Amino acid sequence: AYTSTLVILDKKSIDKLTDEQLTNVYMDALVDVEARKDFLGHFGFAGKELEEYKAALKYRLLLLVEIHGRNLDIPQFERY
Repeated sequence: AYTSTLVILDKKSIDKLTDEQLTNVYMDALVDVEARKDFLGHFGFAGKELEEYKAALKYRLLLLVEIHGRNLDIPQFERY
């Protein structure tokens, strides 16, 4: 089973983040989503793991909305 350390914040908590904190939280979420995707590709998801993956994707989108709202640059993540 995939074990995540990602803490999903609610909208009010996201709003309170500084720009630097928001960027760092976004990068953590992006790394987590990519790690889950790799895990899914190797082992597949079912039940709770699939729901947690979808929650992480939605969280990443919420963070992106906030980043765009603040006119910040989006951290890029390239696969090697």
